[in-house]
Order: sequence, then structure tokens, then C-alpha cells
Amino acid sequence: MANKFNDVLKAKENEERSIKTESDKEAIIALDDTKRLKVLSPGRLVAKRFLRNKLAIIGSLILISMFVFSFICPLFYAYGQTDIFYKYDKLVVSYAQATERKDYISYNVDKNVDVHYSVKNMMSAYIKQIESEGLEELEVTGKDGSNYTIVRLGDKVYALNASTGDEVAVYSGITSVATYNLKIKTFASTANLGAEFEKAFSEAVESKKTEFEVNGNLYFIVSEVKNIYEALSVSTGSMSYVKGDLGKGFVNAFIKGIPDGSFEYNGKSYAITGDPLKGYSIREIGSMKTVLVSSLYVFDTFEANETVSDEFKAQALLALYNDKAFSVDGVNYNIEERPDGYFILKNGSDYAIFSTFVVRRYNGEDTLSMDFKTEAERAISEAQEAGKKVATFTYPLPQMDSEGNYQVDEYGNYTTYDTEITATLKVDAWVLTCEQIAHLIDIYGPPSRAHIFGTDGDGFDILARMMYGGRISLMVGFVVVILESVLGSIMGGLAGYFGKWVDSLIMRLVDIFYCIPTYPILIILGAYFDSEKIDSYTRLIWMMAVMGFMGWAGIARLVRGQILSLREQEFMTAVESTGIKTSRKIFRHLIPNVMPQLIVSATMGLGSVIITEATLSFLGLGVKHPLATWGTMINSITSSNENLIRYVHIWVPVGLLICLTVIAFNFVGDGLRDAFDPKMK
Repeated sequence: MANKFNDVLKAKENEERSIKTESDKEAIIALDDTKRLKVLSPGRLVAKRFLRNKLAIIGSLILISMFVFSFICPLFYAYGQTDIFYKYDKLVVSYAQATERKDYISYNVDKNVDVHYSVKNMMSAYIKQIESEGLEELEVTGKDGSNYTIVRLGDKVYALNASTGDEVAVYSGITSVATYNLKIKTFASTANLGAEFEKAFSEAVESKKTEFEVNGNLYFIVSEVKNIYEALSVSTGSMSYVKGDLGKGFVNAFIKGIPDGSFEYNGKSYAITGDPLKGYSIREIGSMKTVLVSSLYVFDTFEANETVSDEFKAQALLALYNDKAFSVDGVNYNIEERPDGYFILKNGSDYAIFSTFVVRRYNGEDTLSMDFKTEAERAISEAQEAGKKVATFTYPLPQMDSEGNYQVDEYGNYTTYDTEITATLKVDAWVLTCEQIAHLIDIYGPPSRAHIFGTDGDGFDILARMMYGGRISLMVGFVVVILESVLGSIMGGLAGYFGKWVDSLIMRLVDIFYCIPTYPILIILGAYFDSEKIDSYTRLIWMMAVMGFMGWAGIARLVRGQILSLREQEFMTAVESTGIKTSRKIFRHLIPNVMPQLIVSATMGLGSVIITEATLSFLGLGVKHPLATWGTMINSITSSNENLIRYVHIWVPVGLLICLTVIAFNFVGDGLRDAFDPKMK
């Protein structure tokens, strides 16, 4: 004991801080300021050495602060990482849209008559044909064979008339009597039809006709296979009557009238619709009835929130060029022509107006006042006459407060203020914009009392995301280092203890992992996750697993070297003599003696893992929005150099957090290294 006491005194005189013996269980004797002897455990001695390192203490305090900031402060902070914040602010908004109607809109007059879609969809084209050719009416046929007449009622108003006659018969069952192969010029028929038929048939096919006549018999030509044409004989069909047999003369008159689509029989007119394959329908032609009315006019009511029905519009259009009076739902209306247009009166008061200029709120609602529509139309018309694409006018709009609420006076009426409205022609519509108080997402808000570091481009609180981002970054660092340490300890322990071929195999595996490019693999995985749209938490788990799996090689080499050294020492000889299992020798006696070096290595590696995670997130390959990490927060404002200058209050604090955390881990690692092995100094 005296010799050891003398050794301690000698070390004190040489200003040595501590002495460590080979055995962890051997007492370490130090002399305090009062010259008393006291015994310190190895753990306490390491802690004492660590606390003497000022940089290590600073690093520890920074790390403690980071953990409190990331894991405890969010519990008491009012905002979450994905809470979106809004504000009321002045903004130039699209207030309304004005268009001049150029396509005709159709309204049903008689809902009991079904107009075929092929005619209804072509109404605008038919009307343009009437206008271009200067016609007053036009007869058209739908794809179902129905006949209609389009009549011009007046300027910008047209009516579709249909016959009200009933179906009287159906002619079907027309069969093929001959075929002609155009390619090889051959005929095939069910009977001998003669050379005259064959000549007429071939000439009709080559002339691309759809019908021909031979000896007073009518034939139709159809082709369902290329170069193969069939001749259908009308006389082979059969007539089915709806209201009783009309006689053979009716059938003959029908056959003769097929090419014209109509015929007369016994003083009555009949219309034919259909085709030879599907059959023909014969209808008695009755009086024409208006079933549809089309117009360019729109109806603006003087009450902003009031709308009119399609029935109202149809009856108003029919009355416009008739007696100028109509009734809908028991209410009588009159139409009055004035210098500035046609007005619809209800009970003697102005109710609505005909117009071809549509002015609606930008969301499509018809809630604008008639005065506003009139003023907008006037300004736009003047701009069109001057050949301009921008028009401005001033109109009193309801006034808003700073929170977007409309202001009212003591009588409950909205207060207004003169607002400058700009109408800009975009493609075929005029967009009316003005400055108004709007409820907006508070993006890139500056630092304030409510948001200490402001808000980001999504309206999230930056301080809250810094806290939650610290959680992710620290968690990634610790999980990856733990995975690396566990895998490296197992593989290095096996290699160092067994040696020989096991050592060679594991070391070659370590060499392979050293050669694998980690960043390219992580970039490829990030691109794959993007293409598969993997959610943020799954990406995070995969990223930690891959980084841990790729980084164990260095730990394995460190553990192997330490175990090779420890395996030959006396305490392992004593362990061998006890006959315990190999696994206990490695993980109970060898690995614990390597733990100081593992702790130092892990602490030093934590900073590099955090840098790697931040880099991947910064490149958009790590954790994805809306999950916050320090890397993604910096990435959110790096779209341009202007953003980096404008939003310094976002990326500078986050960058400082990354730097402080990494530096703190390095300080702590240096302190632990010195504490475990003071001779390194």
C-alpha cells in the first residue's frame, strides 16, 4: 500500500490527472487536497476526467438543450408541425368574369317531346348555317330518322319544330338478293336476276351509289365486309301496321317514297325514317309544334340573388317576337322594348333584362347587381371599340374590415367605398380584378410575437417545425448508430474471437461494404420511393435501416482489433478455464471491455449521421413533406438565391441547430476519448 501511495504522490508532482491499472476491479488511489486517501471506482474516475474537459461539458449542455428543445418543448408549445395559419390581407383577387355569348343555348318548350341528341347538339351549327345562307328556316334529320324544321323567330332567337304525327306502320325484314365482289368482279345471287341487274348493280357499286333501280324495283347497297357489297331488295320486306291494315296500295306508295323520305296516300302525308338494315318507321305527318327554342340571350334579374327557370327563359324567348306577353307558374310577365334593350316587367316593375353579355362572379354565382353588370359592360364595350384588351372602371363595393367582415352602418346597410376594377381580356373572357381583404394562408410570414421565427411556404410555424425536426434528426442519428454498433459488434466479435477462416470471411465482407457507394444507393432508393409514392414515415424507417446496414463495417473492424488484443490477456485465460459458453466469452467478457471505444466511436459518428440525414433531406431524397426535418426545412427555401436572401430567418436558425448539434457530439466524443484513455493526450 505504501508503494502505491508513493506512486500517487509522484504522479501528483508530475501533474498527471489519473492512473489506470489493467484490471477494472483493482482499486485506484488518489490523493485529494486534504492529503486523505480515498478509493474511486473506474466509472467515477472516467466521469471525473470527463468533467475536467470544458469543451465536453459545453457539448453536453448543448446536447441536453437540444433534447429538451426537441422532445419536451413541443409538449408545451401551442402549435404543431402541420398546423396551418391564416391571415387577412389585401389581395388583388379575381372578382368577376364577363363574356359575350357566341354559342346558342337551347331550352325545352315541350318536355313530352324527346328531341334526338344528334339534333340538339347541332343546333348552333344549324343556326350558323341559316345565318350564313340568309335562310328563314332549315329542315334537318336526326340520326334516328326524325325530321325537324328550324325556324328563325327573330334576331338571336330560333325555334325547333317537330311533327306531332303518330307512327302508323313499321316496314322490316328486307333481305339480300345478290352480292358483288368489287376486287375480283364476281356476282353471287339467290336467283337468276339477269344481266341487266348485274350491270346496274356493278355500275352503282363502282359509282359509290347507295341505291339503284331495275325494272321498277328498288335496291339498296350495303357493305359490311371490305370489297363485298350486298343488294337489298325493298320488296322482300314485310309491313306491320300499328292502327290497322292500310292495304297493298299503302305498301307500294311507301316503297316509291323511300328515296324522298315521304309519300302521300289517300290524301294524307307520311314521313319515312330509318334504314333498310334496321327497318323503316312510317309516321303520319301532323301539325308542326315548337319543341325547342335557342338563343344567344341571357337573363339578368334586377334582384342580384334571384334566378329564373328554364321554363321562364323558353316562354320569354317565344314571346319576344310574338305578343310580348307570357305566363309562368301563374305569374304574368310583359316584355317592353327600350333604347337600351328588352326589359321584362313583372307587375309593372322591371324584373329582368335580355342581354348577350354575361357578367358573373368569378366562382360562377349570379350575385352581382344590375348596376355593376351595366357598368362593366359599358367599360368593356368602350375598350373593344378602341381595340384595347384592358378596361378600368370604378364602382362602390361593400367595405371590409381587417378580418374580411363586411361593414354595416347603424341601419344595417353595407357601407361601400369606391374600388377601381380592372377588366383584362384573357383568351375569350374578360377577367375583372380588384383589391379586397382576403382570407389567405400566412405563407413566409415574418417573425412576430405569435410566430417567433415566422411561417414557411406552407403556412406552418417555423419554430414548431424546428422542434419536431430536431426529433427526427436526433432519432435518426441514434437509431442508425445503434444499428451500426450492434451489427459491427457482432461481426467484429466473431471475427476477432474465432480468427482463421471466420476472420478472413468477415473481413472480406467488411472490405466489400467499404467499397459500396453509400450516397448513390441512398439517392437511388430516394428516387424509387418517390416513384412509388411511399409515405413519409415508411421512408424514414427504410432510410434509417439502410444507413445502419451500410455503416457497420467500421465498427466491426474496431471491435475486431480490440478483441484480438484482449483475447491474449490473463483474464481471458482465467475465463477459458471456467469452461463457459463461447457466446458468453464474447458478449459477457470481451465486448464489455470494448465498450469504451464503442461509446467514443458512436458519439463521434452521431454527428456525421445527422449531417448525412440533413443532406439527403436537403436534396429531397430523405424524409418528405409534411414531416419536418432540419434538412427539409432548409430545402424548402432553396428554389432561388432570392429566397435565401429574403428568408434568412428560416434557414440560418435551422443551420445553426445542425452545426451546434454536430459540434456538441464531437466535443462529447473528444471528452469521452480523453476520459477513457488519458494517455491519448
